[in-house]
Parts: sequence; structure tokens; C-alpha cells
Amino acid sequence: MVKIRFFLIIFLLFLLSGCSTRPKLLLLNWGEYINEEAVERFEREYGIDVIINIADSNEMFYSKLLSGTTVYDLIIPSEYMVEKMVGKDLLQKFDLNLLSNYNSGNPLMPGVNGIMDSMFPGFSDYAIPYFWGTFGLMYNKNKEGLEEAVVNFGWEAYFNSEKRPTGTRIGMYDVPRFAYAASLLAMDLSPNAVGDDYLEKAAALLGKVDFQEWGTDTLKKGIVADNLDLAFVYTGDFLDMLYIKLENNNLEDIHFDIHIPDDTIAFMDSFVIPKKARHVDIAHKFVNFFLRNEIAYLNASVIGYCTPLLATYQEITSYEGSDPWLSAWAYANRVYYPLPEPGSEKYFLGTPLANLERDFIKRINIMINNVKAGDE
Repeated sequence: MVKIRFFLIIFLLFLLSGCSTRPKLLLLNWGEYINEEAVERFEREYGIDVIINIADSNEMFYSKLLSGTTVYDLIIPSEYMVEKMVGKDLLQKFDLNLLSNYNSGNPLMPGVNGIMDSMFPGFSDYAIPYFWGTFGLMYNKNKEGLEEAVVNFGWEAYFNSEKRPTGTRIGMYDVPRFAYAASLLAMDLSPNAVGDDYLEKAAALLGKVDFQEWGTDTLKKGIVADNLDLAFVYTGDFLDMLYIKLENNNLEDIHFDIHIPDDTIAFMDSFVIPKKARHVDIAHKFVNFFLRNEIAYLNASVIGYCTPLLATYQEITSYEGSDPWLSAWAYANRVYYPLPEPGSEKYFLGTPLANLERDFIKRINIMINNVKAGDE
């Protein structure tokens, strides 16, 4: 009887193992940053299982990749982290012959081209655009006088208590690099400036603000829930919440909005293939799949960030039907991710972050921790 049970267990384990023999793609991604329906369509079409792990900052992407504990096939870091990873020889180049949907017949958004042109030579060999956008000041329209203050004064309303209503509850994005950049931008300085004097200036400005919260995805949710009034967030975070609200509300009934200063952080997240990836061919299939216009459209429909594909953007923004959600989606893309004016020399708002030396990043982290300690 014992032998029968033993062989039954072995047989069941064999069956279970047989269920997981399909090829696998291991993806490291941000949270809430891919349409699960699109992933499921890829899995069905190619007979491949996609396993997604989550990181909440570029620095975590780097540390996970560097540790080698898990061998990822694809990751989606931002432009400055791509530069760092290439410099550390952690990535491999794409074989563009395997990306049939990535060619001159499927042009990129002008802003994407602008960001890529501003990066190091050879950037496009290692990085295929996924989403891109800006940071802005998301605010609660229910807070009396706040919308007028933010629109009229921008960064001053965020950092200077005299320029905003009394009692405004403020949140800061809990990534030291972002907080440092925001403070420099507010002082009309480059977000990529380095040096003791810049650290001191940033610390002094950040220290003047009594931040209600240092958070990430919690910031956008806090404003929607009326627990925060003003926060520095990804524009896509705002749009993510906007699209959720538009499922049951009209655009004019939404009680939150975002102001995007001309001087802000611009970013682009990209697919990259780690040097030690085990399934490089599958990684190319996955990227090529997400470069299909219909899949890019599907993916963007639940993610608040801007598609890198011009044809997909034009399909989104040219909608003229009667569906209120699609109309609002088109409006939001036109307003918050506008195409440059004809003849404009600037293709996008903001400045991409540069890769800073590791030692200076540590000093930024220490400075931010000291600022936080002062808030407690």
C-alpha cells in the first residue's frame, strides 16, 4: 500500500511538471505597467509563459540585475539606467533583423526620437522604447485656491508655502534621484547638476516643505481619495487614475488634474535584454509583439503613459465616435502628450535624467534621508 502511494505521488509530480514544460520568458517590470490581456494574447499566440517580477525604482532594477540571483530575459528601465547598465556591460544589443515591427515604416513619436537623440551614441542598439512621458504636479481640485496657485506659480506653489493655500497636504515621489531633480528644476537648475553646492541647495529647499507623504503609487491614490492635495508624480500616474475614474464618470466631474511645468523630468522606459538572458529569441518575439500597433493600442488603453509609436498615438487621438471613454482618452493624450508644433525645435517637455556617478547618487540618498528625518 505504501509503494502504491509512493508511485502515485511520483506520477502526479510527473504530470504537474509536464504542465510547466512550455518555454518561459522572465520579465522584470514596474508595477501596474503592462496590460495583462496583451500578455495573455502573446502567451496564447506563441505558446510561451510570461513570468513577471516587479521592481519599484530604477535602482532596484539595477541591483536585481547585478545580483544575478534571477536571470531575467527582459527588463524595462528608464533611459539613465540603461546608460548605466551599458556602461557596466550588463546588457546585450538587440538584433534588429528580428524586430520586423521596428523600422521606418512604423515611425516613433517625435518626443521619443528627441529623447533618444539626447542619449549616448549607440543607445538605440540596446533599448527599444516601451512608454515615455513626463513628471508633473498632480493636484486636488477640491482644495480651494490650489488649482489657481499650481497653474499660475508651478514649482513655486509646490515648494513655497506662501504661494499655495494654507493646509495643503503635499507628497513627494519616494525616489531620491527624482526628489533631487525636482528641487533643482524648481531653482531653474539642471536636474543633472552635481556638486556640494547643488546638494546643499536641494537640501535647503526640500527641507522647507512639510511633506505629508513620501510615496510612489500611493501618491496618485491619495489625491484621488482626498487624502493628499498636491504631489510630484509621473504624468502617467495621473492618467492611470483618470482612466479608471472615466469608466463611471464624465471628464467634467473629475476632481483632480495635473500641471506639467516646462522644466520637468522627461523620461523614456525601454525594453532591454540582460547580458546573461537565457531566452534571447523569446525576448525578441515579445518586444516585436508589443511593437504591433494593435497591441501597443491595447497596452496603452490601460496604462497612463504615452505610446512610443506615432501611428498608435494618431489612432488614439483621432477618435471621433460616440464612446465617452474613447473620446476622453483621445482628449487626454492630445492635452497631456501633445505633438510639437510645426517648426518647433523642442520635441518634448522636460529634461531626461543623466547617469550620475555612484558616489554622488549615494550622497543624494543620504541627503534625502536627512530631509525625511527632519519631517519626522
